[in-house]
Amino acid sequence: MPRNKFTLLVIVLLTSGQAFSQTRTQTDLLQKAGEQQAAKERSGYDRLQKLAAQKNWPVSVSRKNGGIALLTGTDRYGNPVYLTTESNQVAAATIGTNKLWEGGSLGLTLSGNSNAVKNKMGLWDGGKVLATHVELAGRITNIDNTANSDHATHVAGTMMAKGENPAAKGMAYKMQSMNAYDFNNHISEMLNAATTLLVSNHSYGERAGWEYNETQSRWEFWGPFNQNEDPRFGMYTDETQMWDSIAYNAPYYLIVKSSGNKRDENGPAIGAEAWRYNSSNDMTKITGGRPSGISSNNGYDIISSYGTAKNILTVGAVNPIPTGYSSASNVVMSSFSSWGPTDDGRIKPDVVADGVGLTSSIAAANNAYATYSGTSMATPNVTGSLLLLQEYYVQLHPGTFMRAATLKGLTIHTADEAGPNPGPDYMFGWGLVNVAKAALVIKDDNSIPKKQVIREETLNNGDTYTFPVIASGSGPLVVTISWTDPKGSIQGANALNDATPKLVHDLDLRVTQATNTFSPWILNPTNRPAAATTGDNKLDNVEKIEIANPVPGQTYTIKVTHKGTLERGSQAFSLIVSGVGGTAACATSAPSDANGARINAIKISNLNFTASNTSACTQYVNNTSSIASVETGTTYPTTLTVGTCGGENLPAIAFKVFADVNSNGTFDASELLYTGNAVTPGTPTHTFNFSLPLPSGITTGQSILTRIVLSETSNAAGITACTGYTKGETHDFILKVITPSKEVGVSEIISPFDDDCATGPQHVSIRIRNTGTQDQSNVPFTLKITKGGVAVLNTTGSFPGVVKPESDVVYTVQTPFTPEAGATYEIEAATTLANDQDASNNKTVATINMAQASTNPTGAQAEICNSNIVNFKTTNSANDLYFWYDASNATTPIAAGSKTTSNVITAGKKYFVEKNSANIKVGPATNGTLNTTGAYRPNNLYWMTFTNTAPVMIESVKLYISKVNTSRKVSVLIGKNLKYENDQLSVTPEAITEIDVYSTHPTPGSTTYSASDNGAVFQVNLPVTTTGTHGIMIYQEEDNANAATFFGNTNLTTNPYPTGVNGVFTLTGNINSQLPSNDAAKFYYVFYDMKLRFINCASAGRTEVTATEAAAPTISVSNNKLVSSAATGNQWYNGNAIIVGATDKDYTPNTSGKYKVIVTNSFGCALTSNEIDFVVTSIPNIDPSAIGLRVLPNPSSGRFVTDFTVTRKADLNITILNTLGQKVFENNYPGFVGRFNKTIEASHLTTGVYMLRIQHDNKSYLTKLLIR
Repeated sequence: MPRNKFTLLVIVLLTSGQAFSQTRTQTDLLQKAGEQQAAKERSGYDRLQKLAAQKNWPVSVSRKNGGIALLTGTDRYGNPVYLTTESNQVAAATIGTNKLWEGGSLGLTLSGNSNAVKNKMGLWDGGKVLATHVELAGRITNIDNTANSDHATHVAGTMMAKGENPAAKGMAYKMQSMNAYDFNNHISEMLNAATTLLVSNHSYGERAGWEYNETQSRWEFWGPFNQNEDPRFGMYTDETQMWDSIAYNAPYYLIVKSSGNKRDENGPAIGAEAWRYNSSNDMTKITGGRPSGISSNNGYDIISSYGTAKNILTVGAVNPIPTGYSSASNVVMSSFSSWGPTDDGRIKPDVVADGVGLTSSIAAANNAYATYSGTSMATPNVTGSLLLLQEYYVQLHPGTFMRAATLKGLTIHTADEAGPNPGPDYMFGWGLVNVAKAALVIKDDNSIPKKQVIREETLNNGDTYTFPVIASGSGPLVVTISWTDPKGSIQGANALNDATPKLVHDLDLRVTQATNTFSPWILNPTNRPAAATTGDNKLDNVEKIEIANPVPGQTYTIKVTHKGTLERGSQAFSLIVSGVGGTAACATSAPSDANGARINAIKISNLNFTASNTSACTQYVNNTSSIASVETGTTYPTTLTVGTCGGENLPAIAFKVFADVNSNGTFDASELLYTGNAVTPGTPTHTFNFSLPLPSGITTGQSILTRIVLSETSNAAGITACTGYTKGETHDFILKVITPSKEVGVSEIISPFDDDCATGPQHVSIRIRNTGTQDQSNVPFTLKITKGGVAVLNTTGSFPGVVKPESDVVYTVQTPFTPEAGATYEIEAATTLANDQDASNNKTVATINMAQASTNPTGAQAEICNSNIVNFKTTNSANDLYFWYDASNATTPIAAGSKTTSNVITAGKKYFVEKNSANIKVGPATNGTLNTTGAYRPNNLYWMTFTNTAPVMIESVKLYISKVNTSRKVSVLIGKNLKYENDQLSVTPEAITEIDVYSTHPTPGSTTYSASDNGAVFQVNLPVTTTGTHGIMIYQEEDNANAATFFGNTNLTTNPYPTGVNGVFTLTGNINSQLPSNDAAKFYYVFYDMKLRFINCASAGRTEVTATEAAAPTISVSNNKLVSSAATGNQWYNGNAIIVGATDKDYTPNTSGKYKVIVTNSFGCALTSNEIDFVVTSIPNIDPSAIGLRVLPNPSSGRFVTDFTVTRKADLNITILNTLGQKVFENNYPGFVGRFNKTIEASHLTTGVYMLRIQHDNKSYLTKLLIR
C-alpha cells in the first residue's frame, strides 16, 4: 500500500543516525523527514477525500466540549482514522504551578516571559486558536488556516492565558509567543518544528472503541469488524513509532499527550441499537443490537495510538485539589480518564493532573470562556507548567536546557503519590504532577552541597555507571533514571494485546548500601490491579527507586547497567536523585579501656532497645536500624539504663545526647539535646529518667542521626560526640520526624492576588492548613497589611469552624481594607494556635502589586431629552463597562452602559461616569433589609435567577448560616438553561466553587431569624463568562437532615425583583420546585450583598459631564417644500401618520395637511418640531412624453408596468383617478431620481376609464388607462 511505503521510508530515515542523536538535535535529518512526510500527507489527501465520499464517511465530526474529530487517514484494517480532541487557577494549585509564579511560596517569578523560551512551546489541536481573544491577543501564530476551535482556544488558554479573567489564568501566563497547528498534518509539522521546541501539547488521539456519535445520536463501535475489542487500545502503531523516532532525534523536545477519555464511553446496553464497521468498512447498524461480547472499554488498557509512545509524557486526568496536595487520598480519579497499560505492559499514563472543570478561553468571542473537563484539559495544565521548569533551569544554567528525558524523568521523580497503593499503577501512573517539587530539585541541584541532583550521562556498551551519594535524612532517598529509547517494533495488523516488549535499550538501576541492594518499582501487567512491587524492570524507559528510611550520613551507591547489547552503541540517560547531600558522621573513638560502663536499654517514644548481651562491652552500637518516631515541638520522656560489662558497681558516670540535624556529620554545639550530669550510683545498674527536647528547625519526614555518648566521668562537660574517652559506650539510632498532632499555619494568601484590581473595600482570604493529626477548632490568626512600611490594617481573628487533619480551609477575613490601584502591599498572615508544635510554618507573607487603574472615560456626553430623560454616551473600549452617577461620591449608579439612559435629572445637570466601577453590589445588604421573617433551610436546589449583559465575576456574597453540614463544605454553583420538569432539575453548569462554612448564628442549629446573626462574607470569585439568563445556588452532597442551613427571607409583601444594575447584572427572581412560580416574589434566597467585579480594572477617577438640553427641531416652508432644521434623523408626519420613507432634511408634500417632523438625535432622543398647515397649490400638467411615460399593457386587467425616467431628485407620487377625479390608488417614493420601471398592482379596479397621474418635482404627467 502506498501509505505504508511512505511510512517505512520516513522511519528508515529517522533511524539512520548515530548515537550522538541522543544528545544533539538532528536538524537536517528531521527537516528532510518532515519534507517527505508532508509529501506523503499531500499525496494521500485526494485519495482520502474520494474514499470518504464513496464510503459516506464524514470529513469532520463535532463533539462535546468544543471538540472536533477530523478524518486524517485509514488504518491497517481499512477503517477511517479520526483524530479527536479530548478553573485553570485550581488546576495550577493542584499541581503546584502557582507556587512558581510571582508571589508564590517558592519566591520565584516564573511566567514564561523570558526570551529564552519564546516560541519554545507548541500546540497541535483540532482547529485554529482564536488569536484575538483577550487572553491570547498578539501571542498566538496559527500556522494552519482552519476554522476557529473552542477546544483549541481552551487548551491554549490553559497553557498561556494572561489572566484577564483570573479564573482562566494559564500556566505560562506571560509566554511571549507560541505557534499553533491543527492536527491534520501533525507528523510532518512536528518533524519540522522539533528542532526548536522544548514542549508541545497534543490533546487528541485516534478514535477507538465505543464512540457516541453526537450528530447521528447513536453509539458506534470503532474496532475491526471481526473483533470484539479494539486492538488500537494499547497498541504500538507506525504513528506511535514515528513519535518515538521524532523524540529520539530531537533530544530536547518533549511531546506531552492526553491519555484519552474512554473510561466512561462504554457503549449502549446489551441489545440496544448500536453501529459498527462491516467487512467493507462501512458503518452499519448491528442486527439485533449490541451483542454482549463487545468490550465496554471501561477499565484497563484503553489508551490508543500515540498515547502509548515510550518517549512522550502521557497525562491522565483527576479531580481538582483546590487546596493543594497533602496526601494520596486527595487525588481522586476522574470518571473518564483512560487507563493503561500498553499492550507490552509499560506504565501509562505517566502522570496525572487536574482535568475536571477547568475554566479557560473559547473561540465564541474575544472575551468568551467555558468550563470543560477531559484529559485534554489536564494535558495543557502540565505542558505549560513544564515550560516554566525549563525557564527556571535556563535561568540557573544560561544557554542550556534540560533534555526531554531529564524533564520527563524529573516530572515522574517528583510526582506525588496517588492511587490505592504506594508506587506506580496503571490508573494514576507515577502520580500527581508536582512542579513545585520539581523546581526545588532544579534549585537544590544548583546549591552547595547538592541536596538534590540532576545529571545527564551516557552509558556505553558493556559499561557500568556508578555514582555514590550520602543520605541527608531530609526525606526518602529517591533515585530515578529516564532515557529516550530508540523506536520499537510495530505490532502486526491483527495483533491484539501483543505483549512483545517495545523497549530496545534495557537499562537497569540499582542502589546498594553495605550488603543491601534496592531495586526499582515494577508492575505486573498480567495482574493489573495488583500493588507495585520492586524488582527488575524489563519494560519501561523510566526506573525509580525509593528508599523510605535511609540512614543519614551513610553512603549509598547508584549503579546503572544494561542488558544485552545496546543497539545504537550507547544510550544517553538522565539521573535525578533526592534525599542526598549529607556528610558521613564523625566516628567516635573507641574507649581506651574495653571494660566499664555500657548502655543496657533505651526507651523513647516507640523505640524500646534492650541489649542482647549485657555482660559484654560493645563500645559502639550502630542501632540506626531502630527508629524513634517523634513530633516537632514535643519533649519526650526518655529512659536510659546503664550497667557494666563485668557486673561491678558503677562509678561516676555521665552522658550526652546529640542529634545531627543539619546532616553535616559533626554534631555541632547547637545539636546537643541533653546532658546527663554525673552521678555515682554505686550499683551494677542505674536508670536515668529524663525529658528529651527535640531540636529546632526539624521538618516532617526528616531522619536524624542521634548519638548517645556514655562515659565514666565525674564531669559531663568533657563529653563530645566525636572524641574518645576512657570507658563507656557510644550508641547511634534514628529520630524520625513524623506528622505532629497539633500543627496549623497560614499556607497561602488567596486574595487579593498579584496584579489584582482594586475593587473598593476588599477582603483578604487566607488558606489555613492543618498539617497535624488532630482536629483544630477556632484557629486564631493575625493579619497585618503594610504599604511602604506603614500599617494599613492590623487585626486579629479566628476561623470559627473546624479544620480537619491533613486538610485546609479558606477563610475570608471579615475586616476589609481599601487598596489603591498601582500600590504595593505586604500582607502577613499567621496562625497563633496555643502549643503549636512548629512555629516555623505558621506565617505566610505575600507582596501584592495591585494593577494600575484604567484610564478615565473619554468622550462623555449627557443630554436631557424632553425634560424627563437624560441620555448618556461615551467612547467605548473593549471589555470596559461604564457606570453613571448623579454625584461624584455616589456609590449606587443610576445607569450603566456606553450608551444608556436614566430618569434622574439633577439640579445642576452634572453627572459622573466611571469605568468598571469598584464595589458594585446587588441584592439586599443584610437579611433584615427586606423583612425579618424567614428561616434557615438547607436550600438545596433553590435558585436565584439573574441576567447579565456582559461578562462579570461574583467576587463575594454574604451568607447567614445556622447549622453546619457534615463535610463543612458547600458548593456555590452558577448554571444556565435552568428548567424543572417532573421535580427534576435540568441545568448546564457554568462555574462552581467550594467554600468552607461555619455557623454565624448565636445559637447554631436554630431555624429562626436572629438580629444578632451578622452573617459572614465569603469570597467566591465565580466567573460568569456568558451573557443571558443564569441561576446561582448552594449545593451540598448531604441530605436535608444533615445539610447546612442558610437564611432566606419569606412572606415578602413587596416584590424585590428585579434588583441590581440595569444593563449589567440584575437579579430577576428565584426557582423552587416546591412552590408555584407566581410565589417567587414572596421569597429571597441566601445570597446577600453580592459584590461584582469586571474584566478590566476601575478607572482612576470619574469624568464629569454637564448635560445639555436637547433642542426641538423646527420646520419651515421654502420653495414649496418643507425644510427641517435637523440635517439627519428626520421622520416626516402628516398629522400623526408617518410618511413612509420621508426621512430627508426636506419634504415636498403632494397633498394638503398638517405636517411635522420628529428627529431622533445621536443620543436616541425623539424630538418633535412645530407643526405647519401646508396647502398644495396647482401643479402644471406636462406632456408625458417629456419623461418617456409608457404603460404596458394598456388596456390591462389592472396589473401593468409603468416606465419613465426623471433626472432631478424629488418626491414621487403615483395616483390613479377615476372619472370623478377621486383617487382610487396611490403610492409615494420619496427622493426619487432615475428610471422608474415597476409593476402597478390595481386589480381591484372595476372595468372603465381612468387617469394615471405622475407627480414629480412640482410637475404633473397624465395618461389614460383602460381597465377591462
